[in-house]
Amino acid sequence: MKKDHADIISIDVAGIDARACIASEDSVEFERILKEYTPFLRAQVSRLTGSRDSNDLFDEMMNDASMAFYESVKAYSREKGHFFPLMRTVVHKRLLDSLRKKYSNRIQTVPLETDDEEEMRKPSLIDSLSVSASRENERRNDLVVEIECYKRELSEWGLSMDMLVANSPKHTRLRDVCRQIINAVAADEEIMEIMWTKKYFPIKKISELVNIPQKTIERVRTFIIGSLIIRAGDYEQLKEYVMHQAM
Repeated sequence: MKKDHADIISIDVAGIDARACIASEDSVEFERILKEYTPFLRAQVSRLTGSRDSNDLFDEMMNDASMAFYESVKAYSREKGHFFPLMRTVVHKRLLDSLRKKYSNRIQTVPLETDDEEEMRKPSLIDSLSVSASRENERRNDLVVEIECYKRELSEWGLSMDMLVANSPKHTRLRDVCRQIINAVAADEEIMEIMWTKKYFPIKKISELVNIPQKTIERVRTFIIGSLIIRAGDYEQLKEYVMHQAM
């Protein structure tokens, strides 16, 4: 069997946690750790924007990512768990929120003129309908942004939405297996960091973790990766679909 390169990769999770604690109080150490993580931040921005080159959107999003990284370091303490998954969540959420704001078309409403002060304080039917339409429009825009960002993250693994649909578990027993794997991997900081930083899917490590044959894990590899991307990100609407499928 071909050796999985991810199984020989070791991540110094405790060392990263310790450095993050120091960096929260030491500006010199912060600059060092920021420099080390800049390639990761650039990769995150690239996935969500679809661009690897410097442009107005990329530069603005990199600034957002750097600010989110700074906030993650300043707010970090060991009591909150390991640094990397917390930082990745904060950065990913900030970038998605930024994209949503850029692509959302909010409807502005103008109250109808009236001389009745009491009536002026009441929302008109037109206002109410406009608010409902605006919220529905925002929901649709959010979903479009989520799907586009998600497709880009999948492409980093050589996957697509069509592949994810085709490899979704069809039987209850296999869905139960997927649920077990997803929950166990999501709780394992080292495997998650290997996946997000090295872009490897460590089948052997996962097999040992969940005591499930490697062949079975390989069979559901596409769905597991797709589900973990959604679970670790801020994909609120897509998360509902995955929860329905395998959670």
